[in-house]
Amino acid sequence: MLLSLSSSAVEVDIDLNSVQGTVSSSDGIPAAQELLNFTDSVHRLDSTLPSTRADLVEAVGEEGMIDAAVISSVFRSLNITADSSGIRIDDDWESAAAGFAMQTGAQTYRTLENSPKVKSIINGGA
Repeated sequence: MLLSLSSSAVEVDIDLNSVQGTVSSSDGIPAAQELLNFTDSVHRLDSTLPSTRADLVEAVGEEGMIDAAVISSVFRSLNITADSSGIRIDDDWESAAAGFAMQTGAQTYRTLENSPKVKSIINGGA
């Protein structure tokens, strides 16, 4: 499962509508569904985290789960750092960001609150 520029770099076409929380065996990623479920739980910080963590440990072992947790934490911290420092998305990209969020289901994450203009576009504003 590749996104945006990474898929272009390896000359793979992707359908962003297919990135909404599902994976297929053709993706070639071991324990892909467990990784996806765990990552969603980490970023949502919801009540499913203990069970998705246990499922991931069963699928890839404790060291694999720790690696996944570290990677998820790094991505989460980058967003928090950008938000905290006042870095925001350029005006020209707000519509594109809203469209991308809607295609991938990313508008369901709490971090949408950190981008009020993107949230407004998603909710029907201009």
